Amino acid sequence: MKGLASGWDIGGVHLKQVRLLDTEAGTRLDWRLRPFEIWREPSRLAGELARMEPAGPLAVTLTAELSDAFTDRSAGVRAILDAVAAARGDDTFSVLHAEGRLVSSADARKTPLAVASANWIAPATVAARRLPEGLVVDVGSTTTDVVPFSGGRPKPEGRTDRERLSSGELVYSGVLRTPPAALAETVPLSGGSCRTIPEHFTQMADAYLLLGLLREEEYTVTTPDGRGRGRAECAARLGRLVGADPGDVEDAALVEIARFLMDRQVDRIAAAVRAVAPAAGCPVVVCGAGRFLAAEAARRAGMPSLPIEDLLPGYGPGWGTAAPAAALALLAAAVA
Repeated sequence: MKGLASGWDIGGVHLKQVRLLDTEAGTRLDWRLRPFEIWREPSRLAGELARMEPAGPLAVTLTAELSDAFTDRSAGVRAILDAVAAARGDDTFSVLHAEGRLVSSADARKTPLAVASANWIAPATVAARRLPEGLVVDVGSTTTDVVPFSGGRPKPEGRTDRERLSSGELVYSGVLRTPPAALAETVPLSGGSCRTIPEHFTQMADAYLLLGLLREEEYTVTTPDGRGRGRAECAARLGRLVGADPGDVEDAALVEIARFLMDRQVDRIAAAVRAVAPAAGCPVVVCGAGRFLAAEAARRAGMPSLPIEDLLPGYGPGWGTAAPAAALALLAAAVA
């Protein structure tokens, strides 16, 4: 087995690694996800990265610089790049630029804001080389990227977080960490409605586990109360959204609340899809841990969807969960 290239996506709550490997069975993408909340112990980042075992040339992208562990984005970018260099023992890696090209780590340090939170452009670059036009919709744990492409390259209106929030290309809503109260001020309960409590009692991972759309092992972020990720614990947390103790609200009512919240979240993503799409009815390439939300949003927007793995067949299953890191590995190996 030979390592051809690696992509690292260094986020605030997950470290994602994808290795492009040449095996006897063919070339495949081997993906791994490691939970790591950088704001808790930023000094541990280099040690965590050292465990990721890159194969071949390494390309890096990052979003963790937004963490309030750093005074500003520039400081965060430089600290993270220093951690990558310390983990590798050298500075010979490339970094994804917001224009979609790979630059040296030295150049990235000179223009840190040009590489900050640029992971969204990697899968869009790969998709644009395979379809004449469309969208990439990547629903992650915290955010959703909606990236239009046409004519062989991404065509975003914005490049920075602020620009992309303004254009609708960045939706701050994800499958795991989004607070339900941010989606709905009221939810259905007991034949009527009930106001929601905007405290950090629960998160959308609890709702999706109750709906059977997430497995317990896919609940890869810290729970709000520090307790488990089983169905009973998720139900107890979601109940607190309406001020209930465990057992106060029937399971069927909590499932109804979860479905209502999912509907509101999909509506928001679908609105972005409709607003950003380069053409009516264009294909939507879906990826991320919450790709089921992306697919449903595309359906509501009247557009066909396909998993990113179907767009690039032959590399194995599941790697679309870590699509930016996978696309980086392909770009670093010059096979994308």
